[in-house]
Amino acid sequence: MAKPVVAVTMGDPAGVGPEVVLKALAHPAVRQACRTLVLGDWGILTRTLKGRRSEPKLVPWERGRPWPRGDDGAVVHSLSSLSPAQCQPGRPSRACGEAAYRYIKEAAKLALSGSVDAIATAPINKKVLQLAGYQYSGHTELLAELARVRECRMMLLGSKLKVVLVTAHLPLMRVCGELTRRKIRVTLELADQALRQYFGRSRPRLAVAALNPHAGEEEIFGHEEKKIILPAVQEAQRRGIRALGPFPADSLFYQAARGDYDAVICMYHDQGLIPLKLLHFIGGVALTLGLPFVRTSVDHGTAYDIAGKDKADETSMREAILLAARLVRGMKRRRRS
Repeated sequence: MAKPVVAVTMGDPAGVGPEVVLKALAHPAVRQACRTLVLGDWGILTRTLKGRRSEPKLVPWERGRPWPRGDDGAVVHSLSSLSPAQCQPGRPSRACGEAAYRYIKEAAKLALSGSVDAIATAPINKKVLQLAGYQYSGHTELLAELARVRECRMMLLGSKLKVVLVTAHLPLMRVCGELTRRKIRVTLELADQALRQYFGRSRPRLAVAALNPHAGEEEIFGHEEKKIILPAVQEAQRRGIRALGPFPADSLFYQAARGDYDAVICMYHDQGLIPLKLLHFIGGVALTLGLPFVRTSVDHGTAYDIAGKDKADETSMREAILLAARLVRGMKRRRRS
């Protein structure tokens, strides 16, 4: 089987993206698992690379040209030319937001056309993206629009736990108002589909976390469990999905981490991210559900405080690339069998 091609976006040029991308691509496991195409800025990558011995050789490429021969370098499609004045590590800017958007847009085009098999993204800053005029709350919403899909969800995962978010980047005070039976049911459907398609689960076990303490305690602490979450779970069950809950969140994640469930459906961002990062602070990965192509990402931010200081840990970036390649290979094997 030919190695899958994974497009790797450089993320915010002023963040740790250039550093973690280069460090990840230098790892032998990445070179063995796939071919990579970096969508970023040649000048920034070469400046980041300067003075290091273990980083990969950079090989330039442009759309329409033949793929470079050999696997001994990181192929780079340069989509911006930011000067040192325009891009200073740790200093977000409108120019960096524009560049980050360009990398993501090109990656989506390549994936939709079949030119690459998957996308793995380095971190962006939502505020900087919006400074450049792109009013998205993150990668997921932008990629959904570019791919023209209505519903996407984010799965965060590590070796012990997978969580899927019903709502993501919202102020906590807005979560209750955004929860609907349909939104929860769609999340269950996307999680069920992804676990079958990507992870080969024949009948995934999905646990649904309650919103309120003690799952509402017979509506003493809230009505959402009885009026919104439970009906959504029951509707998913009628559609053949093995969904259970809602369960009190304070005990559910222990059970999920020991293997009782394949994934936990979480009502809001921190409900899922706190246990996930407790177990997988280093090496956790994000996977977008609902797109017509595989997209993985780091599970951390731009880390402006350490950008340009050669302190960033590349484990999450490396694992995101490896997961993307692994999912593509698995899907191809299952199609042939």
